Amino acid sequence: MADNVYDAIVVGSGISGGWAAKELAEKGLKVLMLERGRNIEHIKDYVNAHNEAWNYPHRDLATQEMKELEPVIKRDYPLNESTYGMWESHQTSPYVEKKRFDWYRGYHVG
Repeated sequence: MADNVYDAIVVGSGISGGWAAKELAEKGLKVLMLERGRNIEHIKDYVNAHNEAWNYPHRDLATQEMKELEPVIKRDYPLNESTYGMWESHQTSPYVEKKRFDWYRGYHVG
């Protein structure tokens, strides 16, 4: 049986979680990082990395349908044809805003 004892468990591999795990590991702690999403493999999973804007039907801009489906992400840069599908959909995981809060959720490692 594997030794499943850790000094620290970091939940989430975003900028804060990633940095926390790095700092703890550099200090010699045994760190486990948990992430809820899929692993994105370098190069292999960047399916749109080499597509130019003119190769997309709407020149890599957000369509009206995307904007209607994604009321939060449409406010800023993340919503476009090349990255659509990399973000958690507001349709499947909505949250209520009492005041504006731009929460772009990727849920993936990499």
